[in-house]
Amino acid sequence: MKKVLLTAAILATFANVAAAQSTVTVYGVIDLGLASVTNATASTHVPTSAIPAYTGGDEFKMQSGIQAGSRLGFRGTEDLGGGMSALFNLEAGILADTGASDQGGLLFGRQAWVGLKSNSLGTVTVGRQNPSHYLAWKSIDPMDDGFAAAGSNLIPTNGKRINNALKYATPTISGFNADLFYALGEVTGDNSASRTLGSTLAYQDGPLMVKLAYHALNNATSTDKSTNIVLGGTYNFGIAKAHVAFNSNKGTGTLDSRDTLVGLTVPMGDSSFMLSYISKDDKSVANKDATQLGLAYTYALSKRTNLYTSFAKVSNDNGATYRSYDSTAPISGQTGAVGGTQEINVGIRHTF
Repeated sequence: MKKVLLTAAILATFANVAAAQSTVTVYGVIDLGLASVTNATASTHVPTSAIPAYTGGDEFKMQSGIQAGSRLGFRGTEDLGGGMSALFNLEAGILADTGASDQGGLLFGRQAWVGLKSNSLGTVTVGRQNPSHYLAWKSIDPMDDGFAAAGSNLIPTNGKRINNALKYATPTISGFNADLFYALGEVTGDNSASRTLGSTLAYQDGPLMVKLAYHALNNATSTDKSTNIVLGGTYNFGIAKAHVAFNSNKGTGTLDSRDTLVGLTVPMGDSSFMLSYISKDDKSVANKDATQLGLAYTYALSKRTNLYTSFAKVSNDNGATYRSYDSTAPISGQTGAVGGTQEINVGIRHTF
C-alpha cells in the first residue's frame, strides 16, 4: 500500500512539473458597436451590371471590432531548458454581429505561427504574421489602428497580415531591439515575385519610445515594388502621452505620398481620451491629398470590459477616396465613391 501511494505521489509530482513547463492560454475579444456614417459621395461612373453605382448616402449599422477586432485565440509556450522555449499563436478573427469568420473567411486569419525563443539570442517565428512596418506605426497611433479614426484609413499597410513569413526579433539590449521580416512570394519560377521584406529598429527608455521601420513588397512579376518607411515615437508626460509619426510611401508606378500623424492620449482614472490628426500629402500629379481628424473616449467598467465612443472626419481633395473605418468600401471600378466621410459610433468591448 505504501509503495502504491509513493508511486502515485511521484507521478503526480512529474505531472505538475510537466504542466508547469508547457502552458496554453485561450483568450479573446468581443467588440460590438453601432456606427453612423454620413457624407459619403455617390459615384460618377456609368453604372453597369458588373460595376453598379455607388449611391453614397448615410449608413447606420451594427459593426464588429470597432475598437479592436473581435477574435478567439490560442497561444502557448513550452520550456525546452537552457533558456530555450517553443511558442505558437493561432488567432481567429470573428465578425461578432453575424458570427462569421473575418479576414475573408480564413479559420485563423489574424495569426497562425510557431517558433523558438532564446533568452540570449532572440526569437524566430514562421507562419502568418504582422509585418514590421505595420506593428511599428500601429504602436504609435493613439487609436491603435482602431475606432472610427483608425490610422490605416489613410496610412497604407500593404498587408496587415502576411502569409509564409519568417521573422527574427532580437532581445532588448540597453533599451534597443530590432527585427527582420521576410515573406516568400511563392511564385513559381521567380523567388523575388510577390516577396515582402521588412525591419524595425526600436528604442525604449522610460517615457520615451522611438521606432524606425521599413516595408517593401514586390509586385507579382518582380518588375516593380512598393516601399513604406515610418519614423516616429511617443513620450509619456504622465498626465498625457504625445504621439508623432512621419511615413513615406512609394507605391508601384507613380504612386508617391507622405503621411504625418500627431496625437494625444489623456488618461483620467477609468476614462481615457484619444485625439489624432493625420495629413496625407500626395506627391503625384493627381495631388489626391486627404486629412483625418479623430476623437475617441473609453470608460473602463472593469479590467476586462469598457464602453467607448469615437468620431472621425475624413476630408478628400482632387478625387481622393479615403474613408472612415466603418464606411462601406466601394468595389473596384466605382469612381468618385466615398469622397470623404464623417462617422460617429458607440460600443462595448470585453476581453477574456
